[in-house]
Amino acid sequence: MSDNDAGRTALEEIVRAALEGLGIEASVRVQDGEEGGLVATIEGEALDAIIGRDGEVLDAVQLLAAQAVRRQPGGQRRGVLVDAGGYRARRAELLTRLAAKAADEAVEFSEEIELEPMSALDRRTVHMALADRTDIETRSEGEEPRRRIIVAPAAA
Repeated sequence: MSDNDAGRTALEEIVRAALEGLGIEASVRVQDGEEGGLVATIEGEALDAIIGRDGEVLDAVQLLAAQAVRRQPGGQRRGVLVDAGGYRARRAELLTRLAAKAADEAVEFSEEIELEPMSALDRRTVHMALADRTDIETRSEGEEPRRRIIVAPAAA
């Protein structure tokens, strides 16, 4: 079994175990992701329990899966993404709209806008959504799990 196959198997086993533990019947597909990473996609009905509030359960499963993949033969550090029912894309779209609104408010009112605490993946999505804007600056503040983004007008 190649290192890649071992990583795929470990990822699928962790995701299936989480689904079983939550009593969810769903299909799991593991495929290659960007930059040598792996993506596990969960499809089925009633996936709310595996997603959790603001994706918290999905993030926890993803963290465990990444550790399991890393511990396989050849255990190089590689990206692991776990998605359920298209949640990650919907969340990215929501965060992109939230980021644009916060940036517009920061410029309009010339004040910093503090966003809700969010995961590292969500913070990255917001930073990337606003990366091309020259009229604002973003920074992360606080300690996990309460780390959040501040959107501020750009310094003149």
